[in-house]
This record gives sequence, structure tokens and C-alpha cells, in this order.
Amino acid sequence: MVAKAINDLTRGMNLWHVWVYQAYHEISAKYRRTVLGSLWIAGGIFFTSLSMAIVFGGLFHQDLKTTLPYIMAGLMSFAAIGHILNEAPEVYMANAGIISNHAYPFTYYNFEGVAKNIFILFHNIVVLEIILISCQSLVVPHWSFLIGLPIVAINMFTWGSVVGMMSARFRDLRFLLPYTSQVVMFASPIVYHPEQMSAEKHWVVQFNPFYPFIEMLRAPLLGKAMPIEYWPMAGGVTIVGAVVWLVVFSSFRKRIAFWV
Repeated sequence: MVAKAINDLTRGMNLWHVWVYQAYHEISAKYRRTVLGSLWIAGGIFFTSLSMAIVFGGLFHQDLKTTLPYIMAGLMSFAAIGHILNEAPEVYMANAGIISNHAYPFTYYNFEGVAKNIFILFHNIVVLEIILISCQSLVVPHWSFLIGLPIVAINMFTWGSVVGMMSARFRDLRFLLPYTSQVVMFASPIVYHPEQMSAEKHWVVQFNPFYPFIEMLRAPLLGKAMPIEYWPMAGGVTIVGAVVWLVVFSSFRKRIAFWV
């Protein structure tokens, strides 16, 4: 079973030219014949970030020029790793017709979902750089982004695959997990800094498995390296995710077509 799972993974990776094209086409087709094109993707995050920066910046007595990039980079990063809770539950169900009629490897659909979110992230980075210039605080992204992004993508793939399989088997998860995403977002240090959390409630940050990956992307985008204390948790979650994916995917891969 493990050999078949690895073979499915290999076949999915070999189809990279297909799922990369499909991911880009799905984004670009939606915004065809618009003036700004796919840059509209970043519009929602920008206006959400701006409103949060005005409100929470006022509450915490922080300057808008520093608060806006911090919040926007945080929302961008959470949107990427949040694929696990927001889009992964639908990764197999949304492709039920294709799964029933074509012999694509199951990992293909996971790769396509991850690629789509990475494209969206890079669209958002363009807008973030424009915001940084507007705030007169343009910074060069830290080189650790080149390490953090692949690690985040690996977790999006492994945990996203597991969540997709669980959601295909237990349909209620398709509706429960996106609501859970909202709770995780507000519990994570996106609009506030970790040091602002009181000592007795700092466990909300310390044991949040999503936060290391948020900071793994946000800190480099703001020109800083990710704090070293979060690397062990990120590494642990990544290793556990790879093991869980191998076990679950090997055991239940054949049943996906029947579940959808």
C-alpha cells in the first residue's frame, strides 16, 4: 500500500505542468476582461487589512503605517496555510466528476489546490509591496522566505490531503472546518503581536500549530527572519503531517472514488 501511495505521489508530481496550468487558468479565467485582472484577488485582503488596521491600530495605539503591512502580511500568510481548513475539505468533492471518469492520480488534485493558493499568495505579495511603498517602509524580503514557503507548501499538501479524505468520508467536516478557520484566525497573532498576550493566556500563541507557518511567511515578507523559537514546532508539525499523510493515504486511497 505504501508503494502505491508513493507511486501516486510520483505520478502527481510528474503532472506538474498540468496542475500548474490548471491552477493559473482557474484564477485568470475568473477575472477575464477586467481592468486589474487577477490583482482583484488581493482586493479583499487589502480592504480587510485596512479596516482591521484602523480599528485595532486605534485600540492598541499603533501607527497605521506599521500596523497595515503587519496585518496584511499576516492575513496573506494565514490565507495560504489556511488552505488546510478552507479549501482542502472540498479538494476531492469538488472534483468528484473528474475522479469518477478519469484516472488521474489523487495527489494531482492536492497539488492543484496548493499551486492555486501559492499563485494567490504571490498576487498578494505584489499588493503588499505597493502598500509598503505607500507607507514609506519598503523592505527587501528576507532570504528565509525561500525556506519557509516550501515548508508551508508541504504542510498544505500533506494535511490538506488528509483533511480532504476525511471530509469526503465525513461530509459534515466540509462545513465545520471553514468555521473553525475563522476561530483559528482570530486566535492567531495576526492583528496583534504575541507579546501583547497576557502571560496566563500566552498558551493560545505557544500551542497554536498554525502560527509558526504564519510567521514563517510574514516575518520574511516584512524583512525579518522567523523567530527561532517557532522552528521546532514547525518542524514537528511538518514531520507528523508527512507520517500521517503516508499512513492515511496508503490505507484509504482506494476508497476516495467511492466516497465522492
